Amino acid sequence: IHPERYGDSRPHLFAYWTRDGYETTGCFNMDCPGFIQTGTATMRLGAAIDPVSHGGSLQKVALKLLKDKNNGDWWVYYGFNSVPTAVGYYPRSLFTYMAEKASDVYFGAYAIADRGLLSPPLGSGARPNGGQRSASFSNLQVIVDEGRTSKPVTEDLPTVAK
Repeated sequence: IHPERYGDSRPHLFAYWTRDGYETTGCFNMDCPGFIQTGTATMRLGAAIDPVSHGGSLQKVALKLLKDKNNGDWWVYYGFNSVPTAVGYYPRSLFTYMAEKASDVYFGAYAIADRGLLSPPLGSGARPNGGQRSASFSNLQVIVDEGRTSKPVTEDLPTVAK
C-alpha cells in the first residue's frame, strides 16, 4: 500500500530488485530497465490486487520465484485464487549475488507513509479467522534443490519492523 506511488490505498503487487545488496542500485517494478514482462501475463507489477477479502470472502494470492535451470533467469509467477502463472522474469545478467543462487528468502508486505506520518496498517490487525480484512501468509515453501523439491517453512520466521 503506497498512496504516493499508486494514487490509491489499495494493495498492489510489487517487486524491488537490486544488483548490489541495496548499496547503490535498486528499482521498483518496471521503473527502470530490468524486469521483462511476459506478453501473456494476466497480472502486471504495480497493478492493484483486486478484489481483497471482505467478510468471509477470503482471497488468496499465490506467488513463486523460480530460477530457470537452463539460462539462470529468475521468473516471477502470480496466481489470484488459482495456480500461479508467469508474470515475467529478471535476466540473470542483472545480478551479481543471485547469478548462481539466492542466499536469502524474504516473505512480507510493505506499507509506506511520509516521515512523521503514521504508517498505514497491513490489514486490520485482526487475526485471519474469517477474512475480516486481515492479512496473513500461509503455505510458505522454499525450493531446496535443482530437482525443484520444495520444503515447507515449519518454524517461525524472524520478524522485521522498522
